[in-house]
Amino acid sequence: MAPTLPLRRQLERVAGNNEVPASGVSLDKTTASVEVGETIKLNATVVPANATNRTVAFTSADDTVASVAQDGTVTGIKAGTVVITAAINGKTATATITVE
Repeated sequence: MAPTLPLRRQLERVAGNNEVPASGVSLDKTTASVEVGETIKLNATVVPANATNRTVAFTSADDTVASVAQDGTVTGIKAGTVVITAAINGKTATATITVE
């Protein structure tokens, strides 16, 4: 008798693996300025357009200068310059934000 594939592999073989990984991310701005106490929005674009997981994680290199929400809204906290990073699937895009 021939060896059988584990059930999971059998199901993947029948159903196919429909997951499409994100291969990149870009931001609509690479530089921007914001006033202390004000906000700007960074919009991320994930490629390919049919990627299964399109959730981008935003981070600020210095939360004391500007914070960033997970929807890409950047809030200026104090004067300075900070890099905001958008990441997905190991791919990143950055924007340099000047807080005035």
